[in-house]
Amino acid sequence: MSKENKELCEKYPFLTWYGDPLYVGYNEDHEPDYEYTWQDEVPEGWRKAFCPQIWEELKAILEKADYVDKFRFAQIKEKFGQLRLYDNGVPEEIFDEVLDWANKYEALSANYCIHCGKPAKYMSLGWISPWCEDCAKEIHDTVIDINDVEAYYEAPREDRQRFYKKFYK
Repeated sequence: MSKENKELCEKYPFLTWYGDPLYVGYNEDHEPDYEYTWQDEVPEGWRKAFCPQIWEELKAILEKADYVDKFRFAQIKEKFGQLRLYDNGVPEEIFDEVLDWANKYEALSANYCIHCGKPAKYMSLGWISPWCEDCAKEIHDTVIDINDVEAYYEAPREDRQRFYKKFYK
């Protein structure tokens, strides 16, 4: 059992991991072991950039509807270079606030390195992810400047190579 994870889940009960809720047979009728939390589903760089602020904001919204202990995530993941936060629903009175909260962090995440949490300068291609210059060089991936993402996808395929920034050792 991780003491840090247990303390984290006591402060933010919605981070308690009972297993994958998308798995057939999922139930919460067992004591969590605190070796893993929903925060562990957030890529490391974004954890460094946003935690615990992201959970503090969510908790403040949930407290308005006395829903802190009832809120459950369905999935947290990275998709198309942004954090995605899926839940099992909330009371109507806080629905818009929770949606705004999720949208805020989805948009912010695109501007921070998925690996280290520093401001992102590049976007990788293929598996789309935001990277700072240091991490982009470390993975020596083909990337494009984060400010050129729209232009890259609007350009004809045969012209896209002009946007590539390649790092080689």
